Amino acid sequence: MNRISRWWPALLLTGFAVLVAGLASACGGDDSSNSDDPRVGQIGGIAELATYAYAAAGADGLYDYLAPSVTERCSRQGLAQALQDIELPTGWRQIKDVGFEGDKATATVIFTTPSGDREVKWTFQQDSQGWRLLDLPGLDRCSH
Repeated sequence: MNRISRWWPALLLTGFAVLVAGLASACGGDDSSNSDDPRVGQIGGIAELATYAYAAAGADGLYDYLAPSVTERCSRQGLAQALQDIELPTGWRQIKDVGFEGDKATATVIFTTPSGDREVKWTFQQDSQGWRLLDLPGLDRCSH
């Protein structure tokens, strides 16, 4: 038996353990009340994608993750103006405190900025396309 075939089960288990630990961290693993709910992972995925889009392209990148009810009242330019005084993220850390009520969810999103980690509360709404951002700090200042 060669070395690889003798060690592959251990390597496979190690890789699986690393994957599970990473997912638990990314999904707000410290919130045990709903850690088995698959929607937590969905919210974490959308929060991460939206954060990196926001970091890469500013408000314009974030706009694609907004719920239709938000984009009906808030243009791309309006969003850029509403968020212009908010420090852009440079990366995503995790989510925590995820809660669900009907087709809505709230989560504390933690992202990195040049001045350190920042925690913000985001509200999401589920539609036929998946989860979309319904509210975040500064969005109340957005108008066409």
